Amino acid sequence: MIEFSNEFFGQPEQQDLQRRADSIWTLVRNDPVYSCHGRAVGLSAQDDIDLAKQIAMARLQGVCMAEGTPIEVADLRREGLERHGLKTDQFVDWQGEAASLDAAAKVLASRNLPDDLELVHVDEQTPSDDLAKLDALTESCGVLLPMGSFIRGLRRPSVCLFARDRSGNVVAATAAVAQFHPDHPKADQVWWGMLATDESRRGGGIALIMGANSMLAMRDRHGFGSFFTGVREGNTPSECLCRKLGLAPTEYVHLMAIDPGAFTAGRLTK
Repeated sequence: MIEFSNEFFGQPEQQDLQRRADSIWTLVRNDPVYSCHGRAVGLSAQDDIDLAKQIAMARLQGVCMAEGTPIEVADLRREGLERHGLKTDQFVDWQGEAASLDAAAKVLASRNLPDDLELVHVDEQTPSDDLAKLDALTESCGVLLPMGSFIRGLRRPSVCLFARDRSGNVVAATAAVAQFHPDHPKADQVWWGMLATDESRRGGGIALIMGANSMLAMRDRHGFGSFFTGVREGNTPSECLCRKLGLAPTEYVHLMAIDPGAFTAGRLTK
């Protein structure tokens, strides 16, 4: 396993955040309480999450996500974070297992990418120029590309796919990362999503096909069959796509603390 990454993406402030996360991850990667899919280090306790740890991590890193916060305690936790001068952001937790893999297989049995597109798997050998194009695509869609060591699969088992047209333009993307420590109760569950499609190629179901491909690739390459993602409440297109792939909302949320002094952007990703 490499000690440090050397590829960071997004706007300069997001790149700086990923640099901090990279160093923090090197320190905490062996503690199951912490998790990371390549954007920022988060807290992933099975039950309650220590509020003081989330505040400290947000101040140190700039942001800190509390994965799987029970919805009934989210308001109280948000109030606690805001009392300490932190801003918050929140996503609804969506999950899928066998039904998602079945749905993904059905999608790919009936639909293919357009003939002019090539599906490319990111790995250790992927040229940095290709990742620069991938970064440009995700940024144009308001999505933050995780740091290179994660999407290349050097830190955790992962799949990152992009679709490239005949002119070499990257026009669609998706990714999945096994972000939890092997000793964590959720070790068999992977973060999935990072769906992004160039504006000129939207409306043809490419995102659905890409998402199905990344699910099946995580199963076939790494043996994972349980998926979760965070969807901002009211994001109807993402909710519809998730339902088509057999995911459903749960009684949990992903609650992010943001230190406005260390990370001035109002949100980490779309």
